[in-house]
Amino acid sequence: MGRQQGKKPSPKGGAGWKRIVRGTFRWTWFPFSCLLALALGLTIGYVQFGNASAGDLLRLDTWRHLLDLVFAES
Repeated sequence: MGRQQGKKPSPKGGAGWKRIVRGTFRWTWFPFSCLLALALGLTIGYVQFGNASAGDLLRLDTWRHLLDLVFAES
């Protein structure tokens, strides 16, 4: 009753890397998708609605100004 007929035993290193890649993808696709959506939303909001250039998004001064606006005392 040991082995089933017609089924070959899989080699030890055969599909291990596929399982690792699949597991890594399973745990990283959602955070990556969220970061991508955040970046696209910020870009669209800043460029389309804010009438600014996309190059300004890469400047540190822009983000400092944004944080100052958000956390300013009312």
